[in-house]
Amino acid sequence: MKLSSPTGPGTDDLERSEHARLRRVLAARATINMAEGALAVLGHLPIGEAGLVLADVARRLRIDVHLVAEHVLNLVQGIAVPDAVYGELHRVLDEYRSQPPDSSCRTT
Repeated sequence: MKLSSPTGPGTDDLERSEHARLRRVLAARATINMAEGALAVLGHLPIGEAGLVLADVARRLRIDVHLVAEHVLNLVQGIAVPDAVYGELHRVLDEYRSQPPDSSCRTT
């Protein structure tokens, strides 16, 4: 049995739209993964905690986590970021670093 894709008016537009959406999602995920790696290395954190740092900063600033990740990558490259992001990132990193390594739950 051969499966075929739907045909009709607008099908190509729908496929292009879906492909564009998937590209954006994958690019955002890649940015987040790179930022987690940078935070893990530079912040001396386990990779899982680096992801939590990104999420905490995003939640506190009420911005998308992929935007926080972009700012982290800019910092790594020496590119200026908004003061609010810079300050909150340092606050959250300090909180995570001050907790014992075996701490299973983080509080904010």
